[in-house]
Amino acid sequence: MSTIFRLTAIAGLLAVSGLSQAALTATSGSVGFNGTASVSASVTSQASASNSNNAVEVASVSLGQFNAATGVLIGADLQLNSTRLQVIDGYGYKNNGPGRNAGGSGGSSAALAAIGAAANFTTAISQAGGACSLAMGPTGFTDCSWGPATSSPVATNGTANVDDANLNAYVGNGSVDAVLSLPELQVTTTLTRTQGQTSGSTTNYTVEWSGDLQADYRYLLHAEASFDGSSVAEVLTLDFGNVAQNSVASLDFALFNLGDANRIGLDLDDVVGSGDTAAFDTGLSAFADLSQGGSQSFIANLLTANSGSFSAQYLLNLSDADFGADSTRQNHQLTLNLIGRVSAVPVPGAVWLFGSAFLGMLGVSRRKLPA
Repeated sequence: MSTIFRLTAIAGLLAVSGLSQAALTATSGSVGFNGTASVSASVTSQASASNSNNAVEVASVSLGQFNAATGVLIGADLQLNSTRLQVIDGYGYKNNGPGRNAGGSGGSSAALAAIGAAANFTTAISQAGGACSLAMGPTGFTDCSWGPATSSPVATNGTANVDDANLNAYVGNGSVDAVLSLPELQVTTTLTRTQGQTSGSTTNYTVEWSGDLQADYRYLLHAEASFDGSSVAEVLTLDFGNVAQNSVASLDFALFNLGDANRIGLDLDDVVGSGDTAAFDTGLSAFADLSQGGSQSFIANLLTANSGSFSAQYLLNLSDADFGADSTRQNHQLTLNLIGRVSAVPVPGAVWLFGSAFLGMLGVSRRKLPA
């Protein structure tokens, strides 16, 4: 029969939190991308017209997830290193009538988004196009074109931090997607005159976005529970030996989180006992975030009110401290064995002799009583 001991954490027992440590870093590796997005606007016999293709996706990048076997994930960032290039061109036409020019311009912004992470590149880019002339007079149908004009590359770099509530989405053996988009993608086309017969213009604006993206993962090593402060010891047997009934029988022991500057803290969650658990008191109490290199001492007792041979086993369920992505925290188990024998205290021989003499005297007294 097993007994589960629910432990209540005692505040103030522990050393500095594992999160005060400098974390280790792993990366998904750099993933390249190259995408384009376009928008066009056309106008007929009007001075101008605008059009938009807002929130268009330029590229989707799949980033490798963090392997939980590596440690406890406590933070993640998406690192973008890229450039945007703008290309604009246009076309104009008219029938007979006054001369005019056709032209246009475009502009865009950029954003990065993934689960629990977002970054907006607030510096919008824009490009004014050239223009072409449509001659004056009874020319009949005439047209012209301008561009393409290409801008210099615009650096688009930045970091998007993943919020703690979504760290689990970045854990596994697969990938997580990040989307590069243009929240605003707009173009305007223009005519300098609208008089006369039918005329019009069209402007095309394209953004080319290329670069690389990677996920940087910050983590701490898993806790390492042990009964020994210098090496892993998962089983401890305490033998109280043969003790006298109603005597005091105590043995000290300790739990350790083996030292490593990059290790997370250790929690003791509960204890499951089996065997003669009524004959022992482990002295165990829960703790949280036992720092690397730290220890917690306890005193086990053999309860000696009853005589006999006793043995009990206790499974100590521990885990990585409650920080970071819970899907990366590991459980740990230690086994504590307690054994001992309680012997009844024999009645000394002098006590037996005194008792026999007393009973003899009592018998003589009774014989002297009158009938």
